[in-house]
Amino acid sequence: MSQTEILAEIPKLSFAERQELVRRAIEIEDQGLTPEEKAILDERLEDFHANPDSGIPTEQLKTTVLQRLRPR
Repeated sequence: MSQTEILAEIPKLSFAERQELVRRAIEIEDQGLTPEEKAILDERLEDFHANPDSGIPTEQLKTTVLQRLRPR
């Protein structure tokens, strides 16, 4: 099955099945962070704590991401 075919099938999955798919994908990618990746995340977290209003609300992020993922 090609990547295109797999992606076409995702909307047909139930919410629980999509959650499982995301969980499994994260587990596969969760091989641990490199020291460089950890340093980047730590730096960004420190910046967020210093400037908590610099972020955007979750709903705004969700809307933006969904718009970018929408087929053109």
